[in-house]
Order: sequence, then C-alpha cells, then structure tokens
Amino acid sequence: MKKVLFVLLAVVMSLTGLAGCASKSTSGSAPSSSPVQLTYYYPVGVTGPLVPVMTKMVNQFNQANPTIHVNPVFSGTYPQTLAKVETAIQGGNPPDVVVLNHTARLDLIHLDAVESLDDLVTAGNYYPAFIEPKVNGHYWGVPFQRSTVVLYYNKDAFKKAGLDPSHGPATWDELVADGKALEKSGITGIEIPSDGTVYWQFEPFVTDCGKNLYNDDGKSVNFNSPEAKEALNFWLDLSHKYKIEPTGILPWATTPDDFAAGHTAMIIHSSGSLANILKKSSFDVGVAFLPKNTSDYRTGTGGGDFYLMKGIPADHRTAALTFIKWMCAPEQQAEWSINTGYVASTPDAYNLPVMQAYVAKTPQALVSPSQLQYAQPEMSTYQLNQIYDVCNSAVQSVIAGKASVDDALNKAQQDATTILAPYQQS
Repeated sequence: MKKVLFVLLAVVMSLTGLAGCASKSTSGSAPSSSPVQLTYYYPVGVTGPLVPVMTKMVNQFNQANPTIHVNPVFSGTYPQTLAKVETAIQGGNPPDVVVLNHTARLDLIHLDAVESLDDLVTAGNYYPAFIEPKVNGHYWGVPFQRSTVVLYYNKDAFKKAGLDPSHGPATWDELVADGKALEKSGITGIEIPSDGTVYWQFEPFVTDCGKNLYNDDGKSVNFNSPEAKEALNFWLDLSHKYKIEPTGILPWATTPDDFAAGHTAMIIHSSGSLANILKKSSFDVGVAFLPKNTSDYRTGTGGGDFYLMKGIPADHRTAALTFIKWMCAPEQQAEWSINTGYVASTPDAYNLPVMQAYVAKTPQALVSPSQLQYAQPEMSTYQLNQIYDVCNSAVQSVIAGKASVDDALNKAQQDATTILAPYQQS
C-alpha cells in the first residue's frame, strides 16, 4: 500500500510540475498579434476598370507587409467619396487613409480632419504642378493618381480627311478647321463630355482666355468673368455655329467609347483614360496638348492625392504612413501609370527600366507629363461639392439649350458668392 501511495504521489507531483512548466512557458511566450487593419477609401465606381488594378496593388502591399492589412472601400466618384468621408468624420468614425481630389484639401483642413504631410512630400521628388500651392504653409496630400486634360485624336480618320496625323490641332482655329474637314469625311469632329465633372473640362478653356475660374484663397470665384463667358461661348459654338460637335449633353463615361468605336475623331478627356482607350481602339490613337487660344497652351491638373486622417490610433497612423509611402514610390507609380494611363506623380518613375520600355512602346504616355509645364491648378474652394455643382449646372444649362451664357454664368456667380460668403469673413 505504501508503495502504491508513493507511486501515486510521484505521478501527481510530476503532473503538477508539467502543468507549472506549461503555465510558465505559455505566460512567457510572445502573445500572438494580428495585423493592423486599415480602412482605405478609394474613389471609383465599383464596376470601374480601375478596381482590379487597385485591388491587385493593395494585395501586393498586404503580402509585402504582414503586420498591416489594408481594406479598400471603393467609394464612388470623387464628390461621393468626399461626402462619405465628411459624414464619417462627423460620426466620429473616419477612415484611416483616403484618396480624394487634390482640391478637397480646403474642406478637409477646415474640418481639422487631416494631418499635414510635409515630410513625405518634401522628401519625394514630385512634379511641382501636382503639389503646389501650399495651404497654410503646408502640404496636405501626397500625389498619387494625377492627370491632365488632353485631346485624343484618331490618326486614321485624320489621314482620311486629308489632315496631318502627326499632330493634333494646335489652336482653337485649327480645331474648328480640322473638325470641319473630319465632318466632311463622314465622322463627327469632336466630343467634349458635359456631364459629371463638367467644370474640369471647362476650366482649361477659361484659363486659356486669361483667367482662372477661382481665386487662390478658395473664398471666391470668377464664374461670370469675360474670360469664362468667352470660353463657354466657344464651346457652344462648336455645336451650333461650326457644327463639329453633337448638340446636347454628352456623357463622360461613354465619350471614350464613342471615340474607340470610331464615331468621333477627337475627344477631350482625362489622360487617366489612356490605357482604356488604347485597349479598345482598333486604330492609331494620337494624344495632343489642348489647343490654345492665347499664346500658351493651357490644361488643368486633376486626379487624387493620399490623405492621412487625423485622430486615428497611433499604430494605424504608422501603418497608414507606410502604405502611403509604398503606393507613391516610383515603382508603384510606374505600375499604376502603365496600367491606367495616369501620370506617374514623380519623375523618378520615368527613369525605371520598366517605364522606359513602356513609353518607348507607348509614346502617347509622355504627352501628359510634358504638358505639366502649362498646367494650371484645378479649381479649389471651400464647400467644394456645392461650388462644383453650381459650375456644372451652369455649363450644362447652356449646352442643353436651357439658358444663355450670360444668364447661366451670372446666376452661377451669385449662387457661389452666397455659398462662400461665410468664408469671406474668416
């Protein structure tokens, strides 16, 4: 009996010791950690062609950075995404990182919603046209998917019409003359989209007449200036006087399809549409600067910057900065540009072998970065979405034949002045 009790006691002590060792081992081991989960708002329709490209890049980042997991939210158009971000901010649940218009910075700063990103921007080598001007002495966004307004033209249609396919029209007068020649050959001369972000297509025409649509402080606009009226009259004349553009509202989304299908010989659109247009077109596509009215070519810059939201947890902030740096690095900028047509926001991307091989095969991709020397800042004001709506509605009412140029732009000026009045006092 004593022997049995001794054996049982030994077994109990052994098990207790093992349990103690197990307990010590468990308590001394590093706790398992899950990756930081980042919410990332990206502005594109969920059926848009950019979704798979963005998804692939986010997956690449997640695989290369196992301590971070970025969750993209495809949040609609730029205005829709800005509205959703503002709603999330007001609800106390902002995303960690977003891509929004470069022009959204005034509203974001006013909401005290974003951090300045001077360290990232000044450390990088970005095109000046994509980062200027500073606001309150700081840079607030890192340029990612940036673009200019360009003219696409069908070289085959130009040849058929007896035009030189090596270049597009250089002036407004040449645009009209080329359009008439193209119409005679049996194809529509030009289409300029007049829904969606109409202000963006309209703005280069205005600056080409000698004045910006807005003033630098973002608190006032010049919608009814003589320059704006001259520009809108010319746009209207393309349809009603020169007969080289269809009348009525032309959709932004389908204008590139009309061009690729050979229904129109020229379109004005974003340089970010290049990859899609080249993919769909069966003819030789030309890309050119916008025709000029005055002594210099003019274009507008567009597209989105990365913004870091203020007030997110410290580990999210660190992870978000890592993500922004990675996405805006030359290697990723080259990949993004090649797959979409957007301008790589840093010149360093164009020095990479993969990019040099791409532009050698696709020289059209060099037009937009070359055009940056003539680029003007995109219209940026407080209450951005409301001001955009005012300008868009005015232009559309004229194109649709519902209002005269003078009446539409005078009303737009009055409406915008009312919206911005509170900011005049600050």
